Amino acid sequence: MIVDTINAVIEPLFNIVQSNINVAAPTGILLLGLVTGLRHSIEADHVAAVLSVVASNHKNIKRASMLGAIWGLGHTTSLFIAGLLVLLLSVNISETVSNRLEFGVGIMLLFLGVTTITGWSIGKFFKGLRDQKSSHKHIHHHQGKVVHSHGHVHDAEHGHGHKSLIVGMVHGMAGSGALLLIVLSTINSIPLGLAYIAIFGAGSIGGMAGISTLIGIPFVKLANSAKVSLLLRYAAAITTLAIGAGMMYDLVWIDQIFAS
Repeated sequence: MIVDTINAVIEPLFNIVQSNINVAAPTGILLLGLVTGLRHSIEADHVAAVLSVVASNHKNIKRASMLGAIWGLGHTTSLFIAGLLVLLLSVNISETVSNRLEFGVGIMLLFLGVTTITGWSIGKFFKGLRDQKSSHKHIHHHQGKVVHSHGHVHDAEHGHGHKSLIVGMVHGMAGSGALLLIVLSTINSIPLGLAYIAIFGAGSIGGMAGISTLIGIPFVKLANSAKVSLLLRYAAAITTLAIGAGMMYDLVWIDQIFAS
């Protein structure tokens, strides 16, 4: 897969950088947080989630970048809350809980894959119930003083990053953030711990904004070809479904997270 290929190239570079960071000093810990955040953003399930979001709602490159950044913001928000629990209340997030939350990410990826193929969403369902309220009339003037009006609904034009934010928050709650929490458990200073979360989040936001930009380029450049756009969307959906199903298989049948 493309994601695995990218990881195979980048992972050795991250390993070299991280192995040369001196974590004895606060600046070293913060630098580690930035590098770890960047590395964290290219994990397969993260890329798959943003891939499906961009495929479902691509307008231009800036929009794709924004969706990735919003994912990172949601991810950071969840991790910030979890970090506060670890730092202030010494809450222990067990591996069992972490793995089951990760299973929830797999379910979410399946949902994203299906909605990317079908175009269906819960939001559209509720919008459909209130179309009459969200529509308004446009008045048209023509030559000869002929005037007419018609209803017009802007649902298709009024897109937000709520979906990307929620997806990022779900990822932040799952076991993929375990590395962050492990590091936090070794930091005795609450301000330093919060600073670590913030800079980790900045790395995640920046990394995912860059990745979503790259993902958005073919969708935007080939948007004029309906057939090619459809094929790209289906490819994104199938990739997301495969990664989600693979995660769930590994967690249930290999790690046996529900056995105990």
